[in-house]
Amino acid sequence: MNLNKEEVFKQAVLILKTRIQELKEERKAISDGILEDDKSSAGDKFETGREMLTQDLRQVESQITSNSNLLDEIYRVQSVKSQSSNVREGSLIRIAGEYFLIAAAVGKITVNEQGVYLISAASPLAQSVMGKGSGDKVLFKGKENSVELIA
Repeated sequence: MNLNKEEVFKQAVLILKTRIQELKEERKAISDGILEDDKSSAGDKFETGREMLTQDLRQVESQITSNSNLLDEIYRVQSVKSQSSNVREGSLIRIAGEYFLIAAAVGKITVNEQGVYLISAASPLAQSVMGKGSGDKVLFKGKENSVELIA
């Protein structure tokens, strides 16, 4: 089964937008928790609880920023429409039956019931396949495998 690269990009964008929205909702819940926590509690207990909520808020903010950066990277790579007979950033490839889109480090997603790994161009696997053409051999999972350029 061949995958359509645009469908992979579309699914990645949907997943990242969903993640960001869920994180924004979590951020709002934490912020509301901080505001609702009042000083009527015992002093140290209040300060400890408030500090924990503040740390949670910082962590969620960091995750929102990280996912927003991934989304920006997906949009940037998706906008490049040039065709190439060699693997480059934005290529959808298959190695040993597994699909990879060289775009951003999003992880594994499912598109039309098929798993696709979205990897960064800086990842070791992407570095090992850059510039290769269909049929070229690369070392993957300890074995020599052929690269199949899908799109």
